Amino acid sequence: MAFHGLFAARTKTIASVCLGLLMLGQLSANSQEMPTEEQAAVASTPAALVRVHLPLRGNADQAVQVTLQRTCDRLLAEVRANKDARRPLLVLQLEPPLGELQANESSQFERVFALAHFLCSREMNGVRTVAFLPRSIQGHGALLAMACEEIVMAPDALLGNAGINEMAEGAVRQSVVAAYREIAEIRRTIPVAIAIGMIDPASEVSQVEAEDGIHFVLRADFESFSQGREIVEQKVLIPRGTMADFDGREGRQLGFVKYLTSTREGVAKAFDISAQALTENNSLAARWQPVIIDLQGKITPRLASQIEALLGRTVEQQNVNWIGLRIDSAGGDLQASLRLANAVANIDPNSVRTVAYVPAEARGGAALVALACDQLVMHSTAKLDAVAPAVPQQPAELEAAKTALQESLAPQTEHRWSLLAAMIDPNIELFQYHNKTTGELRIMSGEEATELTDTEAWLQDEGNLQLPVHGLRAQELGIAWKAVETFDELKRSYGLESDPPIAKPNWALELIEALASPGFSVLLLMVGLTGIYLELRAPGLGVGAFVGTLGLLLFFWSQYLNGTAGWLEVILFVCGLAFILMEIFVVPGFGIFGLGGGALVIASIVLASLTFVRPHSEADMDELARSVATVALACVGFMAFTVASRRYLPQTPLFRRMILTPPAAEERIALDHHEAVADYSELVGASGVATTDLRPAGKAEINHEFIDVIAEGEPLDRGTPLVVVEAKANRVLVRATGPA
Repeated sequence: MAFHGLFAARTKTIASVCLGLLMLGQLSANSQEMPTEEQAAVASTPAALVRVHLPLRGNADQAVQVTLQRTCDRLLAEVRANKDARRPLLVLQLEPPLGELQANESSQFERVFALAHFLCSREMNGVRTVAFLPRSIQGHGALLAMACEEIVMAPDALLGNAGINEMAEGAVRQSVVAAYREIAEIRRTIPVAIAIGMIDPASEVSQVEAEDGIHFVLRADFESFSQGREIVEQKVLIPRGTMADFDGREGRQLGFVKYLTSTREGVAKAFDISAQALTENNSLAARWQPVIIDLQGKITPRLASQIEALLGRTVEQQNVNWIGLRIDSAGGDLQASLRLANAVANIDPNSVRTVAYVPAEARGGAALVALACDQLVMHSTAKLDAVAPAVPQQPAELEAAKTALQESLAPQTEHRWSLLAAMIDPNIELFQYHNKTTGELRIMSGEEATELTDTEAWLQDEGNLQLPVHGLRAQELGIAWKAVETFDELKRSYGLESDPPIAKPNWALELIEALASPGFSVLLLMVGLTGIYLELRAPGLGVGAFVGTLGLLLFFWSQYLNGTAGWLEVILFVCGLAFILMEIFVVPGFGIFGLGGGALVIASIVLASLTFVRPHSEADMDELARSVATVALACVGFMAFTVASRRYLPQTPLFRRMILTPPAAEERIALDHHEAVADYSELVGASGVATTDLRPAGKAEINHEFIDVIAEGEPLDRGTPLVVVEAKANRVLVRATGPA
């Protein structure tokens, strides 16, 4: 019995082990069938994100339409390939600028309405459109949110005040109100009455509780609405004379905002989709027409002007819609860097995508240019750093630059102003903050954090952010869009099949650079001054005036296109030249106009070669010295030509005909004797008229003869009747006699 019991026990144990092994094998088989994290992402609802940068102007809506269409086609193709019955999700992230825009810089109604109409069209019916508003949207950009099927907003973001641009021009046009009504009736995302209350201040909207629920009714429609209904409660939601705007929480309460979140991760969680699906896919944008512009070495005013010219030429003349700035620079001139960064930031991101590629480093002003682009791509080991401590900036210039960053550049980028300022001021400490409500992360200084309206919601992480920031770290912090190992990886990220062409200066830009060089500047100034001198010596022919004007025009034109001269320099030069001519021909006297005019001419020529008005640094002083040396060399060359022309040119056959030869020595002696023995005593008591202004000397017509006279007492105007009161030899003294 014991043996049988032991055998039975062992048999039972073996059976249990076999059963366990069988179950383990079944579990292993089942684990292979269970979806991994990647498979779960594939199994989730197909989704994509497209960013729409506001304001929409020009033809920006057409570029966005192409991107939306290609993204929609890709989502539908993915659904068909997977035989998925679910409707894919297309998220439109509406990106307003960080700063406030002027009325003439806001979205154009025609552009927004065309894009909103496209969102409501049959082409977009295959996808579910969601408007994501991480920041406040005012103006006509609100119409895009209405054109989507669902709205997701940050809790504090505002939506509405859609007619602010229309009110700046006068009353809101009824055609605009009709367009808002049309989109609202098609989508029903926002109640029609609320949509009209956002655009038309002449409308009043009431929130009405009836037996069948809550309704939003225009005052003009209330009578017809209330017929046959029992009204429980009525209150004015949008008073007449106002344009409504609602934050995310209010929109949620009113029912037209589906979820509240300020991050893409929150959107992904709300719709139960993969966060990776909401990463912007640049290869789905409009068919790229790319070009590369190299920014290497020290940034100078000349280099900044050259790249600005390349940017304008590639966008306007070559129909480029993707510009890659390949930056490898340690910075340079601060004002030139700011000017170039603003030029890059001003390019419409809906029409042209600007991408900064940093293979090695971008420091100081070069880092500003990189951060001003729509997207920053860095090599994994490349670094973004502040200006070197060995290159200190003047405090006044630095403060002015930081103010310009805060008010001008930062609102046009996706970066906080303190991050930009830290690139030119190593003394600024940066920290990582996170919003305890929304989870959003920001890189900013303590000073900027205290300026936020919701300061208490932002918590500072431990430790400050140390510069330099390398590529992988910049991607983690959200400063860089992507870190790559090779340029080919960058091309694959944007769907570029071949290397983009490199934009280089054409012959016109090279000509401008050559003319603006110090050597040519000296030559052009010499030609200009010499031409004016020849015209004064040989009036009437006009050859000298033409040559001189051409030389000066080329000088100021080249300096203007080179970014160092403006209207101030031209006005100073013209005024100075006018004063010199007045001294010569109109009011000869003590030389005040001549000296002042000469000073203005010299100042204008010196300023035309400078990038500043008042020097602030040692580099500015060096630039000032070079400009003064250029003017001095031109003056030396002009004086050498003057001496040579007086001695040798009158003897040449050509100039002998153009220039009056001075009288011989014997003839000059006879003329001097004649003038010395001249006697006008017989003119005493004779009457005449001043033919020029007498200040006090001038000319007068007496006895039908033009005579040099001097006014007694007060100066006399031309045309004043006068009488000769005294005459000694050739000195004639006159006095006014009053009206004839």
